[in-house]
Amino acid sequence: MAARNHGNNEVLRALLKEARWTSHNFSAAVNRVAGEAGVVLSYDRTTVSHWLSGSRPRTPVPSFVAEALSRRLGRPVSEVETGMVGPRADRAVPPPEGVGVRDLRGLVLADLDPVRRALLREQPFRLDWAVAPEWPGSPDQARVALGPAERGILAGIGAMTAAFTTADRSFGGGHARFALTAYLATDVAVWLRTHRMERSGGALLSAAATLVHLAGFMCFDDLHHHLAQRYFRMALELTAQAGDPLGHAAVLRSMSAQAWFLGHHRQAVLMAEAALARAGGHAAPSTRAELLGQAAVAHAALSNRDEALARLTEAEEHLDGARRSDEPTVRANLAHHAGQVLALLGDRSAAQGAWRASLRHRPADQRRSRMITTYRLAELHLRRDRVEQACATWQGFVDEYPYIYSARVDSAQRSFLRQLRSYRDHTCARRILDQAGTSP
Repeated sequence: MAARNHGNNEVLRALLKEARWTSHNFSAAVNRVAGEAGVVLSYDRTTVSHWLSGSRPRTPVPSFVAEALSRRLGRPVSEVETGMVGPRADRAVPPPEGVGVRDLRGLVLADLDPVRRALLREQPFRLDWAVAPEWPGSPDQARVALGPAERGILAGIGAMTAAFTTADRSFGGGHARFALTAYLATDVAVWLRTHRMERSGGALLSAAATLVHLAGFMCFDDLHHHLAQRYFRMALELTAQAGDPLGHAAVLRSMSAQAWFLGHHRQAVLMAEAALARAGGHAAPSTRAELLGQAAVAHAALSNRDEALARLTEAEEHLDGARRSDEPTVRANLAHHAGQVLALLGDRSAAQGAWRASLRHRPADQRRSRMITTYRLAELHLRRDRVEQACATWQGFVDEYPYIYSARVDSAQRSFLRQLRSYRDHTCARRILDQAGTSP
C-alpha cells in the first residue's frame, strides 16, 4: 500500500526523462529488479502515474526503483534521489555495507537477527557490485612456522569448512546456513580480531574467506541475492588481504555464476575472465578447468560461440592433470558446463549427451548438483517433445527432492511442472502432476 500523496514527484519525472524511459519500460524494469530479490510485483503504467503524482510505495520498493534507475543511467541513484523517501525516512534501514575484517562480525550478526536479515533479503541485486575489484597484488606474506594456537585454529576451520561444504552439496544452501553464520560470528570473526595476522602468513584470513565465500554461495542457492553479494564482496576483500589469488578467483567464479543465473550475461563474462586472469599460472589443472568451464558458459550466453567453445576445449585439456580425488567432481562439473554451453548454442543433442555424462560422473553425496543437472536434462527432453523420456528422467529429481533445502531447486521444480502441464494428456505427465499436487 502506498503512502499518502506528497505532491508531484518532479525529481522522479526528471530521472525518467534522463533515462528515456516510458512508464511501461520503467515499471517493467522495477518488476524485474524486485523479481531478482524474490519479490513478485506487477506494476504497470498506472502505478508509475501514481508515483509521479506523489504516491510513495512501501519499503522495499524504493530500493528497487533506485536500482532500476541506477542500471539504466549507469550511475548510482539513491532512494532519496527518487523522491520516494524523505532524507530521514521513519523506517528501518539495512546495515551499512563493509568489506573489511572489522565489518565481518557486523554482517554475520545482522544475518542472524531476523529483522535485519529480512531487510537484507529485501534489498535488490546490485549490478554495480557485479564487478571484479582491482587486485592489489599479493601482499608480502612471508612463509612462517605457525604456532600451536594458529595451527589449532586453522585445523578447526578446515574441519568445519569440510562439514559445511558437505552439508551444502548434499542438502542445499537452506540447510545449516545459520549454523555456519553463527560459527563465523562467534568463532571466526573473533579469531580474526584477536590473532596477529602476520603470525599466520595470511593463512587465517584465507581460511576465513573460504567460509565467507561458502556462506555467500549458500545465500545464492537460497536465492537471497543481495545477501550473497555482501558475503562475496567480503570474501574478495579477505582473499585480497591474505594475498590469495586462487581464493579470489574462486569467489569471482561464483559471482559470475550468480550474474549468469540472473541474466546479467555481460557481467558474468567479465567476472569469469577476471577469475581466470587472477588465477594466472598458479591454478592446479582441476581449478583451471572449473574456471574455464564457467567462462565458457558465460560466453555462450552472450552468443560468443567461438570463445565459448575455445574455453570449453581448453577446460577439457586440463582434465587429465586433475588429482584422482578431484577428478569425478571436476569431470561432472565440466560435463554440466558443456551441456549448458551446447544448449545455449543450439546443439540440443550434444547437450543431452553432456548432461547424461555429468550424472554418470557425479559423486553420490552431491545431491543438489545432480538434481539441477537432472532438471536441465528433463527440461531438454520436454522441449524436444520427448515426454516419456522427460518423465523418466524427472523421477530421479522426485526421489531426491524430500532431502533438499534449496530455493534454486524449488524454482527448478516449479518451472518443470509448469512446462509439463502442456502435456497433461500423456499418462506419465499426468501422474507426475497429480503426485506433485498441481492443478490442471
